Amino acid sequence: MTRKKGLVYDNQKYFSRLLKYEFQEDLSFDTYCDFKYFDVALNDYSIIIFVIYSEEELFDFMKVYKKGIPLIMCTFSKERFMKLQKIDDLILLDTSKIRAEIVTDLKYYFNLVNAL
Repeated sequence: MTRKKGLVYDNQKYFSRLLKYEFQEDLSFDTYCDFKYFDVALNDYSIIIFVIYSEEELFDFMKVYKKGIPLIMCTFSKERFMKLQKIDDLILLDTSKIRAEIVTDLKYYFNLVNAL
């Protein structure tokens, strides 16, 4: 059985390590740290996880938003999180929770978009 593929844009590789560890049995993740390589063959992925650490990455996100692939967005800035909640059709992950709650939320989101 082949695993579905997920793509993670995470320039600090912190969150991508968590995803690869927690979901290694269910999904195969490719991690991109540099946006210039991000737009390659997006249709090969079941889901995209976009981690925003800075305002520049928010602009990069706007370039890929509405591409038709389920997208989970997370940020470690509470201010950015509050602003992103206003965007419709976006799954926003609350990273202020503890690790176990984040993993539970991710499982729910992955099942919601049939990524698992």
